[in-house]
Amino acid sequence: MKKELIFPLIAGLILGILVMLFWQLNTKINTSSARLSQLEQATNANTQAVSEIVSFINQATGQNGAANTQTPTTTPAQ
Repeated sequence: MKKELIFPLIAGLILGILVMLFWQLNTKINTSSARLSQLEQATNANTQAVSEIVSFINQATGQNGAANTQTPTTTPAQ
């Protein structure tokens, strides 16, 4: 090979490797971003569901926090 071709060949290979590494990194970042977005949506949905369940349980048992001034009634043992 001629010496005039070696430097551009090496520079081209290095540049190609850097472009491929950047492309793979960009793909991984986009995939991670999409997964994080899905995880945030699932977390928000689960948080909403848990809040609704806790609210339902509190309403069903009559426990509405500090505003509750009623005492639960007990049934006498027979």
